[in-house]
Amino acid sequence: MHIVVGGCGYIGSAVAERLSTDPTKDVVVVDVDRHAFDRLGTSFNGDTVVGSVTDRGVLEAAGIQHADGFIAVTRSDNTNLMAVEVAANLYGVPRTVARLFNPDNAPAYRALGVDHVSSTDLIAKLFLNELLEDRLPLHVTFPDEAEGGLEVCDLEIAAAGAGHRVEELEARGRLRVTALTRAGRTVVPTGADVLAEGDVVTAAVSAVAAAGLAD
Repeated sequence: MHIVVGGCGYIGSAVAERLSTDPTKDVVVVDVDRHAFDRLGTSFNGDTVVGSVTDRGVLEAAGIQHADGFIAVTRSDNTNLMAVEVAANLYGVPRTVARLFNPDNAPAYRALGVDHVSSTDLIAKLFLNELLEDRLPLHVTFPDEAEGGLEVCDLEIAAAGAGHRVEELEARGRLRVTALTRAGRTVVPTGADVLAEGDVVTAAVSAVAAAGLAD
């Protein structure tokens, strides 16, 4: 799998390092500042290209023609948006994600069908999650004005939930269990798997339903 990361700031370098530890992934990082690559640690096992993430020649030098994924994480919303549009529409990259700084730009991103992560919203939610005792441990949130949004959360199974099947938990609310962690081991569960006290399930759940699950 070939992944191009546009932008080598703190987030871009961290993402690139993490991806490059997987031997099945070839990672190339692009940045206009060659000194930005100094943020890449010794564990980084990929390539770098100096230049703008919106420049087709630079992107082609990074292998965008055969890329399986493209991540735009520069400090400019306009640059990130333009870069993923180029990657998706001109080169047919199947998976693209843009970083979003200004939440006010989110409607424009959604209107264009651009998958994005809002660092402002995400950091705010993480702080609130730590502050409010009745909040669920949160991985990421996907905004949706009509439905109130979707959250990926961790749910710890209490004594009252032990003995119930995964499918029973899913039937209680608008959620879908995506992972089950027990004794340090994480698996993708089936609906028939029986839950035990202390299990942690990672679930995609509507924001409305999540508000009532913390109890």
